[in-house]
Amino acid sequence: MRIHFIFEPDSPQRFRDLGLLAEQLGFESVWAPNILSARDPFLAFSLLARDSRAIRMGPVALSPFELHPLKMANALLTLNEISGGRANLVIGGGGGTMIGMGLKPDRRATHPRMVRGVRECVTLLRTASPTTPLNFTGELFQVQNYLPDWATAPAPRLYVAANRPQMLQLAAELADGVMLSDISLHHIATTIATLREGLASRRSGLSRDLRTNNLLAWHVKPDRTAAYTEARRKLWVRGIWERARNAPFVDAAACDLIEQNLTGLALAYQRGDDPAGVVPQKILDALVDGLTLAGSSSNLTPIIDELLAFRAAGVTETSLRLYGEPEAAIRLVAERVLPELQNHNSPRPR
Repeated sequence: MRIHFIFEPDSPQRFRDLGLLAEQLGFESVWAPNILSARDPFLAFSLLARDSRAIRMGPVALSPFELHPLKMANALLTLNEISGGRANLVIGGGGGTMIGMGLKPDRRATHPRMVRGVRECVTLLRTASPTTPLNFTGELFQVQNYLPDWATAPAPRLYVAANRPQMLQLAAELADGVMLSDISLHHIATTIATLREGLASRRSGLSRDLRTNNLLAWHVKPDRTAAYTEARRKLWVRGIWERARNAPFVDAAACDLIEQNLTGLALAYQRGDDPAGVVPQKILDALVDGLTLAGSSSNLTPIIDELLAFRAAGVTETSLRLYGEPEAAIRLVAERVLPELQNHNSPRPR
């Protein structure tokens, strides 16, 4: 299993420094989240693209409904040019940024043409060529005479952000990889099964080995209490507004309580508050245990076992979403997690 990192530091210089640290320690890729008030996820990598030699980089996730695929192609191919062919991109239907732009009402809603839009976007990006003009006429997007003759090889690596069946099947058919979001061990087997069904329709010319990446939040610190406090503050974006995510870890009454307090939970997230003031901490900590990688750095065995179980289920890459103290997290993973993943071919008995 390959380990990637997703982080949002406070300057392009820090993107560079964190990316170079990850490169020095042998990691394959780093990612920048595409969220409402963040720095531009392409420009944020410009210094790292210039100064690094091996590590891959790119945004996660960008929607064609917030940025036209033509403009997305220009930005992606520019990053690919600066980095010497090491650009990645995750294309999705759109989350918080879409809400902020007034393109959908809430996180439970999807764009009515989401799957079609992502399909056309991936197809357009895949077809763009520095030697042959592209004329693309889709149901949603059109491009005439697109010829980025400055684009460099190899082409960027394209992932699709997917959790549900139609998008999972689209990813298996068209993309280099899929990025799942916070899929727990409880749901990973059915998710992988859907992906494998989709591989029957995979386009010719693509590798048969679909990169299967699961984004997981990393909240591991010397102080377990601090780790859980950080994790609770970020639970909203782990999808706790979806009952199906919560049900494996808390009882029906707790699920009802979460449902009744979604507005308060959303406000706590927006303010950076601990949502234990809205829903009992015992419930939230059970969700932290089920939906994230959280705990004390003095005991990494449960986290390593969980990663091994994901690998056994078919996950080939894990993107760790880092929050506070990302340098320490990167070093900890390099020194104490990667060696364990390399030394074990299957999960240890529980």
